[in-house]
Amino acid sequence: MAMTSEHGTFTRPPADGRKSIRYVAAALCGIVGLLYLILLFLVADAEAAPGAVVSDTTYGAYLFLAVPYLVGAGLLVAVDRWVLWAVGSAVQVLVIALFVMFGVGAFGPGVFEYDALSALRMELWAAVITGAQVILFGLLFYLALPRTLLGTEPGPPATPGAPAE
Repeated sequence: MAMTSEHGTFTRPPADGRKSIRYVAAALCGIVGLLYLILLFLVADAEAAPGAVVSDTTYGAYLFLAVPYLVGAGLLVAVDRWVLWAVGSAVQVLVIALFVMFGVGAFGPGVFEYDALSALRMELWAAVITGAQVILFGLLFYLALPRTLLGTEPGPPATPGAPAE
């Protein structure tokens, strides 16, 4: 229950659970960021191992992915704004598309084809992270939808000047 400043009356917070969904999205975003950080160190170690044949170092890409997810987790907790959720949804689509293009190997050798990374079970890492990103996309997309579209908040009055329900 919260007290409104206009009338000094108690009101209930919205019953649609958007705040809880926002916190779940923040936790999931933080988990994805941490998974990317763990992968950063595992891949760096695998590529630096003696005898590892690596044509390119790929661990920098994981830092490039970890930082926005960790920052995004903090922003989701601190900021309650539609634009953040819309941008976050778009970022999920972009990251998944980049994974398909470069990770799977649509444009050259993918991350699964590097011999130095064969012991890391990259398929499992990719499945877990991509699954989390798809769920995160769904949560952020839901949050970005207008409440009137979801039916959780009354729309404008049908007649100009009429009180809202």
